[in-house]
Amino acid sequence: MDWIYTGRCWKFGDNLAVDADLTKKEFASQRETRPEVLREFCMCGVDPDFPKKVSPHDIIVAGRRFAQGNPHIQGLLGIAALDLGLVVESIPRGSYRNAINAGLPFLAHCEGVTKECETGDELRVDFSTGVLENLTRGTRKSYEPPSKEQLDIIALGGWKAMFAKRIATMRAEGTIPAA
Repeated sequence: MDWIYTGRCWKFGDNLAVDADLTKKEFASQRETRPEVLREFCMCGVDPDFPKKVSPHDIIVAGRRFAQGNPHIQGLLGIAALDLGLVVESIPRGSYRNAINAGLPFLAHCEGVTKECETGDELRVDFSTGVLENLTRGTRKSYEPPSKEQLDIIALGGWKAMFAKRIATMRAEGTIPAA
């Protein structure tokens, strides 16, 4: 996995909700998880045209309590499906886990990061080391990256891929019978 993303900054404020801001609320009750569907509604509650504006390896930068509310994975799957990175000042515990489960490269505890950039700035983020460079401003900040174990899950593409790998390993070891 390429841990270094270089792309445009998309800055958002505080208190963005999983349901209604990050994606359509009904996707949670419908249990929608198809990336090709979710990516079309990424950030639709704050910018309905967002999926048409972004490019792979662009980076969402947001304030406190990003993905607050019910810990549904759909909005984070939509961000991952667009191949975006995420850097936030804070994120609730359930959404933190769901970012990992979605296979989304992210930095979660980046105090003051929204003061470091504006929408349109060119950023380079190394999600494995926590280094964020604002190429437009010529600044560099270091934040705490996810743990090695969390990075391993993200690198595989999230919980589903990690689970499949675990089952394959157990079958190869003879721990569980072949399907």
